[in-house]
Amino acid sequence: MYEAIILCGGHAWRLKPHTWVPKPLLPIKEEAGPKTLVDLQIQWLKKHGFKNIVLASNQNLKTYFPVTQVIEEKKLGTGGAVKNALDYVGSQEVYVMNVDDIVSYDPTALFEYSRRGAAILLAKPKLGFGMVKTRGNLVVGFQEKPFLDFYVSAGHYVFKRHVIEKYFPDVGDLEKETLPVLAKEKLLEGMKLKGDWYTVNTYKDYVTLREKIKSGEIKVFI
Repeated sequence: MYEAIILCGGHAWRLKPHTWVPKPLLPIKEEAGPKTLVDLQIQWLKKHGFKNIVLASNQNLKTYFPVTQVIEEKKLGTGGAVKNALDYVGSQEVYVMNVDDIVSYDPTALFEYSRRGAAILLAKPKLGFGMVKTRGNLVVGFQEKPFLDFYVSAGHYVFKRHVIEKYFPDVGDLEKETLPVLAKEKLLEGMKLKGDWYTVNTYKDYVTLREKIKSGEIKVFI
């Protein structure tokens, strides 16, 4: 049985003052049914066969689907939040994802990369500006926001239970405290994303995501 933990904490400071809605509850679609970011992520997981989905958050979230919610009493960080939510997972490995990282691929494929204990989804980021091509002092062309030639974390992972129990902090972030250790111990394998990756960090990201979903350019949630 596929199980997942969605990290839904954080205060979304970079979205303020444009919106004071918690990031997981940002309205994404206007049609009937699931509308918020967290509900659409839950729907995406269910579409790919996930049966048990746990929300790790710092507040109670109103959701369209029946899911388990684990609300932290104090700030735990992403690593501590995963470890705290593990009690509500029955499998020996679990999918972990950020609520604000949207990817177009089959998440069950990442389980094949966790043979050493952990797997991370990798994506090529886009430059936030148009690139100017030069030859000496001469401008010879332009390229609008090209993809950069390196990989970053797409915010989606698979971890085996024993790895979480041994390497995750009770309080602390998995990005800073856990992933570097797993890499050093040669326990972390990476899967290069062939689909699209979108993230909601700023209000502009949010507006762009809504527009692209409405136009049909983004088909992750369809």
